[in-house]
Amino acid sequence: MKTKALVSMLLVLAVVFAGCAGPDLKKDAEADDKTKLAGEYVARARQQESQGDLVEALESYKLALTVDPADATAQAKQAEVEKKLNLLAAESYKQGAELQRMGKYAQARQKLLTAVRYKPDYPEAVEMLKAERLDSQQVRTFFPHVMKPGELLAHVAERYYRDYLKHYLIGAYNEVDDAAKITAGQTVKVPVVEGIACFLTPDEADALSKQHPGPLPAEVIVVKAVATHTARAGDTLAQLSQQYYGVKDKADLIAKYNNLKETSGLKPGRRLLIPQVVGAPFLGTAGGEAPRTEAVPKLSHEAKEPAVEVKAEPPKEPPKETPPAAAAAPVDPTAEYRQQGIEFYKGKNYPAAITEFKKVLNVRPRDPATLQHISQAHFDLGVILFEQKSYLPAVENFKAALSFNKNCAKCEDYIRKSEDTYKDQHYNQGLANFQNEKLSEAIQEWELVQAVDPGYKDVSKNLQKARALQERLDAIRRSKPQ
Repeated sequence: MKTKALVSMLLVLAVVFAGCAGPDLKKDAEADDKTKLAGEYVARARQQESQGDLVEALESYKLALTVDPADATAQAKQAEVEKKLNLLAAESYKQGAELQRMGKYAQARQKLLTAVRYKPDYPEAVEMLKAERLDSQQVRTFFPHVMKPGELLAHVAERYYRDYLKHYLIGAYNEVDDAAKITAGQTVKVPVVEGIACFLTPDEADALSKQHPGPLPAEVIVVKAVATHTARAGDTLAQLSQQYYGVKDKADLIAKYNNLKETSGLKPGRRLLIPQVVGAPFLGTAGGEAPRTEAVPKLSHEAKEPAVEVKAEPPKEPPKETPPAAAAAPVDPTAEYRQQGIEFYKGKNYPAAITEFKKVLNVRPRDPATLQHISQAHFDLGVILFEQKSYLPAVENFKAALSFNKNCAKCEDYIRKSEDTYKDQHYNQGLANFQNEKLSEAIQEWELVQAVDPGYKDVSKNLQKARALQERLDAIRRSKPQ
């Protein structure tokens, strides 16, 4: 009996111990499975990374950490790949912004999309892509504009929106890939965009009214003349609104017409244009001129700087609010612009100096002193950009300097040197990326070279080879079982 009791007790103890060990064995098995699965994701990520597929590699490292958050290798590699992608995204965004400024919208869009692919939450790139999309509900109406000789979309944007940087709106609405390919005599549609002021002359507004049923959109502001105000110490937009319109709520109008942000630009001596708009009282003395295109920077090394005088048509009737003294001959402001430009130049503020000198040339296109000064300002700015390795903007400025001074021998040398350095730099970087199996990066570098000089070295052949290899690798990846 004792023997049987002992055997029964041992059986009971065995069952008890087996029940206690079961959960531990199960936990160990689950841990082994997680470690194995995380290892598979890490191995796949390493392979993707070696092939230059950093975006896919990052996703695989994230999957590994989803399975095993404590995987030290996946943690380190995720941080490393994210850093690389952030740098690539920043470079793509920089290139996209530069291309958009030059009016090369299609190439800019490609670079911005690449930036967002590398970094989906890149705010500046996302906003720039959103801004160039003109949905039908955002465009109130449009009107035609015939391009003049030497005129760029930037000039058109400055003319109607008072902001040359908004040229991309016109490019997007006309589905333009490259603004430099728009020629004189070509008609473009200028969109009236929701929330963006569009300044028209009375004649232009009448023409728009004939094609647009009902009242004109609130964004359309009809300007029949402008007054010039030189800012004094203590001036504010509200004070100027009270002075010229008798109310303070026109401060925003002055800001939009002068492309001001808040109260910026109200430093003593700053020249402001005060628009006399149809349908509102005006207490100032407005000149008999319609709003005209202000000078704007060049957008592309292919575009020529306009050197034609913009003639304005006076209004059909003098404004009733204008005092009799307005009949006197207006004071020529070009000397003031020139002197202001010289002061900016002495302070090495070359962009501001160029803007002032262009104002003189709008009135006096052949003024010799201004031509000499603006050429030198463009040249000095080009040298700075060259030293900063911003080679394409440098080329633009050297070409501008040459257009104002045909005898600028150094300009041609710098143009050649800037273009050669730019092409050589990106071509060699493309070779390095290709040798390191970074196909996407190599393609991007060679595309920059091809955009400037399709016949440079073997860039076209290299691009064809890299793209074919990239397509083959993509096909192989797609064929793999998931």
